[in-house]
Amino acid sequence: MFSFMEMLKSLAPFFTAAVVIVLSPFVKERIPSAVSNYLVSTFQMWLARFCTPHITVVIEEKGELKSNQIYEAAKAHLHTLISDSTKPKRFKVSKEDRQTESTIDIIKDVEVIDYFREIKLKWKLRTEKGEYHYSPTKKYFELSFDKGYEMDVLDSYLDDIVDRYERIQKEDKVVRIYTCKENNRDRAVYPEQDSDRNVNWSYVNLEHSATFEKLAMNPEKKEMLKDDLDRFLGGKDLYQKVGKSWKRGYLLYGPPGTGKSSLIAAMANYVKYNIYDLNLTAGLSNEDLRSILLSTTDRSILVIEDVDCCTKFNDKEKRHYTFTQSGLLNIMDGLWSSCGDERIIVFTTNHKDRLDPAILRPGHMDVHVHMSYCTMDEFKLLASNYLNIEDDHQLYRQIEGLLENVEVTPAEIAEELLKSGGTDVVLGGLVKFLKEKTIQKAKAAELKELLKSDDNTDVDVEGFVKFLEQEKLKNAKAAEAEQLLKIHHTSVDVDVNVEGLVKLFKQKKLEDAKAAEVVQVNIQKNHK
Repeated sequence: MFSFMEMLKSLAPFFTAAVVIVLSPFVKERIPSAVSNYLVSTFQMWLARFCTPHITVVIEEKGELKSNQIYEAAKAHLHTLISDSTKPKRFKVSKEDRQTESTIDIIKDVEVIDYFREIKLKWKLRTEKGEYHYSPTKKYFELSFDKGYEMDVLDSYLDDIVDRYERIQKEDKVVRIYTCKENNRDRAVYPEQDSDRNVNWSYVNLEHSATFEKLAMNPEKKEMLKDDLDRFLGGKDLYQKVGKSWKRGYLLYGPPGTGKSSLIAAMANYVKYNIYDLNLTAGLSNEDLRSILLSTTDRSILVIEDVDCCTKFNDKEKRHYTFTQSGLLNIMDGLWSSCGDERIIVFTTNHKDRLDPAILRPGHMDVHVHMSYCTMDEFKLLASNYLNIEDDHQLYRQIEGLLENVEVTPAEIAEELLKSGGTDVVLGGLVKFLKEKTIQKAKAAELKELLKSDDNTDVDVEGFVKFLEQEKLKNAKAAEAEQLLKIHHTSVDVDVNVEGLVKLFKQKKLEDAKAAEVVQVNIQKNHK
């Protein structure tokens, strides 16, 4: 707003002319009516600028529970407005590495002018610090206009902005991946300040190029998934008819490196849904899970990776988790899960057998997708993507035979195909790699046989390997233990004194058992 003195200075010429015209018949007779009318109307318009009451509408970034669509639409509208036409006195310019053009955007407390049906509208971005030091900064728009135009602005202007925003979102959808920035650690320190549960998400554009066509996956599984997603997208009437929430749960399970993350990206690119990546190991409570669910938008994918790591944990680990399994089930299929439409929840795990049957049932995880080791069909797709091999190759039969006898992930195959050299050289290196994996498998079987105890009870191989890692630090057989570990973790073909290490392992187990007996006897004596 102008100061009072600035207002008087700006109005002085028009005020003087208007007074002279109104009060002086002599001047009135000698000035054309068109000129006198213009001067008087100009004066009235300037006077109305300072005398007409204004209405200010506040548009907050977040509602009570969810994000505010009008805020997002207004943000996109103002970005377009200052990029295409009206430039405020101050604005910001930025450009990321992969962007082809600079981005122009508004900054806080700077006025941006817009017009609608000859109504002048003034926009300002405001910020306000949260109540507590860990609370996120609150953002909101102030929209000011002359009193009397409330219906035009609220029922037409803002509706047009939202409609245009939704149309652009559907036509030119850029998939984003969000991560939660909520600071739960501070709330744990200040539990009495736990009422402020606004979830603060940050995002980047998902630039993952994965598609179902490029994905190294069983063709039948890909078609099944695409058909299931298509039915879900077009199932609004069906879900309403049967009285179910419009959501779908998927479980992707299998060894590491089998393409679970790539499949999630392919699903997001296929349905054009944003991804919300939720880390359940961040010390969340049941209330936090509910707030996070409500803060996500419709038409989105909520990803919970390694769900087995947080649904079953021992007492020592419980200190880092404040949510319960029932709280997790409630966001999957409880009453709160119905607060939103077109939602997909994707869970991943390397160990499906560790999950509670209650989590696995339909309604929670509707579709189970096993991500297996690389097959010949998946290899051919990888070879086509990486080496542009569309037809058969002379080494394909040999590779197929090796793949049938060894477990290797698509990620391991892809790493081999990335190596430099011509097609024959790269595939020859892959054959060598698969042969080494076959030798490793044979040595692992031999080791398992040697680890059998006297009563033919199998000894845990993983426990043996951990034992070797400990012994590597404490005894003279560390070198042999290191060589044995290479049999499991590398492609090096070496001969070691396995039998000696096995005897050492069994002797160590016997010593530990005797030590445990001594401790038990001492405990019993103390009780007596």
